[in-house]
Amino acid sequence: MNANYPEKCWYVAATSTELGDAPLGRRLLGHDIVLWRSDNGQAVALDDRCAHRGFPLSDGRSDGDHLVCGYHGCTYGPDGRCVRVPTQDHVPPGMRVRAYPILEQSPFIWIWLGPPAAASSSRPPRTPWLSDASWSTFTDSWLVQANYLMLHEHYLDFSYAPVLHSADVPPGMDRLPGFDEVEVTETTVSYIRRLPEAPLAQWEADATDLDPSRSYSRRERGTFVSPAMHIQRWEIDDGADTYAHVRTHAITPETATSTHVFMQASRNYAQQSETVTTVLQSFAAELVRRDSAVLEMAAARVGYDGWRSGVEFQADAAALRARRIVAVMLAKEAGRSTVRPGLLRTKSSDNKQFS
Repeated sequence: MNANYPEKCWYVAATSTELGDAPLGRRLLGHDIVLWRSDNGQAVALDDRCAHRGFPLSDGRSDGDHLVCGYHGCTYGPDGRCVRVPTQDHVPPGMRVRAYPILEQSPFIWIWLGPPAAASSSRPPRTPWLSDASWSTFTDSWLVQANYLMLHEHYLDFSYAPVLHSADVPPGMDRLPGFDEVEVTETTVSYIRRLPEAPLAQWEADATDLDPSRSYSRRERGTFVSPAMHIQRWEIDDGADTYAHVRTHAITPETATSTHVFMQASRNYAQQSETVTTVLQSFAAELVRRDSAVLEMAAARVGYDGWRSGVEFQADAAALRARRIVAVMLAKEAGRSTVRPGLLRTKSSDNKQFS
């Protein structure tokens, strides 16, 4: 399929902890990129190809503020300019590779793969809870063999949970209620649903240590922040406190049919408990396994074009609006006229256009 991702957008290239002075090769939006840290700790991103014979620079080595090709030893500075060719005295005029704008906002290293001049007019989404001591966070990352919009639309439709994750939803909850509210801005989509009181699922009881004999109310929320990020929240209310879980998914297309996910899973309780972290890590890993399997089966069978051509339900309201935001972004990049998504807030009962 043709690429359907906007390039004028900040995407996560790597996490802060995985990037050191050793070069890291990664394919992002169809571009082969090499990342490394210079002597002063600054993250650097270049095209992952030597200007001489196209050998991957990620197979070379760093040398202070420079990157040395592992084939002929051509040496590049952080700006992509070749500064040394070992076999001759002078570097050929104009010998360089493309350097990409990089912003590091721990825990993420963001890259701009669109026109360089446009990078300064935009900033990546802010995620203050990831550096807030009142939250505890663990991380994971994986690659899904599916188009990135399939991931976004999957996360924005949690109505599958009682089927796909039946053992993990509250007991007796064989369907999720509709959205209480869907809010759309020019660039974001958010929804919220309130769940009826129900007993604890096993993972909830193990993680929170709440009384399993009681029933609790919950809120489930999702936000399409940008083509590069989705945030999902699951909150349990015991009447006095709210036990909040936030999964921050940085979503970066590898190609038109494969996607990197960099997840940060946060909670606002038992911040120092390794036992709780282990419970939630195990729970999240199993969710990821099932979600990825479903998406990859659908991608292999019908691809994104087949995925998006199906009959739509009321539960698809948020996903369809995110799809439209991306369509507007792509149209702008292509220089076509667009219809703006507009500013909208609806209740689920207002979504009459869906089957």
